[in-house]
Amino acid sequence: MHENDGQRWSAETDRVLREAGWRPGRTVSTEEWENALKERGGFEMHEAARRFLAEFGGLESTARGPGRTMARMGFSLDPTAAEWEDEIFDVLSEEAGTDLYPIGEADRRNSFLGIAPTGAVYIGRDSVVLLAHTAEEALEKLIEGIR
Repeated sequence: MHENDGQRWSAETDRVLREAGWRPGRTVSTEEWENALKERGGFEMHEAARRFLAEFGGLESTARGPGRTMARMGFSLDPTAAEWEDEIFDVLSEEAGTDLYPIGEADRRNSFLGIAPTGAVYIGRDSVVLLAHTAEEALEKLIEGIR
């Protein structure tokens, strides 16, 4: 979103992510999540999910309150939030028209976050909506409260 200044996202998003433990070049193992979700929900991790979780997996933000165009929602980028929710994810994937892999939850567990093989991020529980076409944009929208 901020290509002009060489930044991946806004200063506010950068601050919140760094407070949550993110650093440029951060990588964590996705193996435990991949195994748990495959075993308990039959989820097959795709490359976009692996890349996202390797960089952002395990981060959490409790920032809530007014945002730019909607309320900020706290989120947890822990895919095991959906490890037993394969039926919900089947419905959300069908509705989105793409294979969504769980990457966490938002809004006090009221919504799941899922990522498509293209890297697009979706949010929902009873129904699904496209949050953003990229992980960076999705994080910025969640953190800054942008619809």
